Amino acid sequence: MKRTYIVYTTIFAVVSGLILCVLLVFSKPETVAQIQETFAKIETQSKHQAAVKQVPPKTPSSIPNPEEPLIKNVQQMLYDDSIGSYLVVTEDYRFFEISGTGERINASFQIEEDGKLMLSGLDGMTLVDGETVALLTSNQILVTVKREDGVWKEDKREKVAGTTIRDSFHGLGYDMKQKQFYTINHIRSLNRSELTYFATKQDELKIDPDATAKEKRLLKKKQKPPYLTVVARKRIDTASGMRSDAKKAFTENFRPIGLAERQGRIYTLDSEALYLYSIDTKDVTITGESASPKVYGAEGIFVQDNELFALIETDKFSSRSFTPID
Repeated sequence: MKRTYIVYTTIFAVVSGLILCVLLVFSKPETVAQIQETFAKIETQSKHQAAVKQVPPKTPSSIPNPEEPLIKNVQQMLYDDSIGSYLVVTEDYRFFEISGTGERINASFQIEEDGKLMLSGLDGMTLVDGETVALLTSNQILVTVKREDGVWKEDKREKVAGTTIRDSFHGLGYDMKQKQFYTINHIRSLNRSELTYFATKQDELKIDPDATAKEKRLLKKKQKPPYLTVVARKRIDTASGMRSDAKKAFTENFRPIGLAERQGRIYTLDSEALYLYSIDTKDVTITGESASPKVYGAEGIFVQDNELFALIETDKFSSRSFTPID
């Protein structure tokens, strides 16, 4: 009898403990969100790895000669955490997906020139979701690239409306909650830096309630289709307590290189003054610290596994093309 009592008491304690753990863990929305995000990444990676095997044979996929660089003339790159791969665009606008080890090309395609919207230098590159990447050119054209069944291809190309000749965009980010893009805009002529936001907008159609059905149809036909345009401009101010040397470098000769978002803050690098800047998106203030290591001549910045990296070598892609920075 005593032994049975001990067994049942132990079982009850274990079951009660498990129930309490589940209740405590899953009662926190942020914990549930993290678990869901982890499973979503696992599912995305599994699907993608299966789809990569279906990539047409003409797509490069073999390990290259060790004497030759995997890819030459890198223009922009980022790390896609959802599929564990690097996404790279070269100066001739060829798009590559490279394995997480940096040794194998999973897929590639050529972004062709368009007679109407010609592409100039690439200023920014960001993930929209697990299947979509956006590129921003220096003449304010947004190119959307999508992956379908493991194969990347261009989806659309749009000119950003509402810009001025003074605008100079650096880097590209995407706010999933607001469904809008943002960039660091350094307007030299005004000695002003700002976060510039742009998104797809649909003008409201004003119809007279007394209009006839025919008149309403005619008005709808004349309605302007959705278009990409600047929706907000927020001036970036120096944060209180910002180091005097960093403040001086920012106010006198700010040279932002790229854009990376981590834990709700936006990071950009000045590879000439050698400062790593951090922007608070809530109060739109900036702070700066000396970049370590000293990444002279860096061409970009990105996040991998929640760590910041500077793109320091663009003539070829390899594990030595970037380095972690504080």
